[in-house]
Amino acid sequence: MAGTPLSETQVLPLIISQLIAYGYSAVAQTVADATGADCDMMPSSRLVDLLALGQEREQEDSDDDMPSTQSDEPHESIDESNGFDPDATNEKPQPAVPYVQLYYTQHKGPCRTAAFSKDGRFAATGSYDASLKLLDVNKMKNRTGGPSDKPVIRTLYDHIAPVNDLSFHPNGEVLASCADDQSIKLFDLSKIGVKRAFRYLQDTQPVNSIDFHPSGDFLLAGTQDPHVRVYDIHTLQCYTNNNQQRAHHHLGAITQIQYAPETGRMFATASIDGTVKIWDSVSSQCVRTLSKVHGGGMAVSSVRWTRNEKYLLTAGMDSCLRLWDVANGQLVMTYKGHDQRSQMLQVPTKSIKSSSITSDPFSFSF
Repeated sequence: MAGTPLSETQVLPLIISQLIAYGYSAVAQTVADATGADCDMMPSSRLVDLLALGQEREQEDSDDDMPSTQSDEPHESIDESNGFDPDATNEKPQPAVPYVQLYYTQHKGPCRTAAFSKDGRFAATGSYDASLKLLDVNKMKNRTGGPSDKPVIRTLYDHIAPVNDLSFHPNGEVLASCADDQSIKLFDLSKIGVKRAFRYLQDTQPVNSIDFHPSGDFLLAGTQDPHVRVYDIHTLQCYTNNNQQRAHHHLGAITQIQYAPETGRMFATASIDGTVKIWDSVSSQCVRTLSKVHGGGMAVSSVRWTRNEKYLLTAGMDSCLRLWDVANGQLVMTYKGHDQRSQMLQVPTKSIKSSSITSDPFSFSF
């Protein structure tokens, strides 16, 4: 039996929120103005979720009308989006195998950051000693012990201050790093033996965090200044959002910045002011602010998107990790057990496989 149809006042806000979630903020605003719909203009995928439920119901009704040729044995459902759903199960996950250390390497100073390339071929580390190390992941997993089988491919020297963050270009052949020396360095990994950057971006503040757009055309940067930087990789032009109202900006340094990993339609920033902000990457408008993310005025040291772009995972100075729903800004889950209140540590990034990455080391021209 069909349910009660949704009214126009219920449907229009869903359409507008879905348009914003897809990155069409200007179109969404036009629809809102033309219809007079009462909407908070926040990105939401609820319309897509409702359509998916409707399709499932329609398919179930269709199957009920046909003779069954399938067995009655239950089948496990598979999440095609490969995303994280905190409501999927209440069972406590059990580790499949004990953790085993594959490889150990050492800088002259503390290791401050690490990252995997999107295709999983490389890993990189950045240190307080201002150096970077590039590692071959396959060699870390399949070491034979020979002298030519060392996982560290090369050590990169070009910064003169502690390295704060790393980001691989989606093509896997360019590594970007940022440091307290107020610079962002770009290293060409396709050229064997090269240990210096082939290009650099100079800022006026120590650079705390960087992240490539999934297209590879833009690079986000968060610094000691509360305003976001966006660099055009082709022209090296720097854009900032300092023309917005003060209420939309952070009140302190940006500790981490990250694009939504699949679409890049939004990005998130964490700050020492205790807030996380979600931005429309097309208009650079702040669409949501999460306040007192880790209690009171405690700094937020890290923010990461889940792969399905529905949730944000944050770390802070309260020794907790917290999971947030992007659509409504609500806290979903808190992970406790740490005892860290002095160091600004980041949640690590997982390697993401992609079959669409080109084999050409430079699919674009710098």
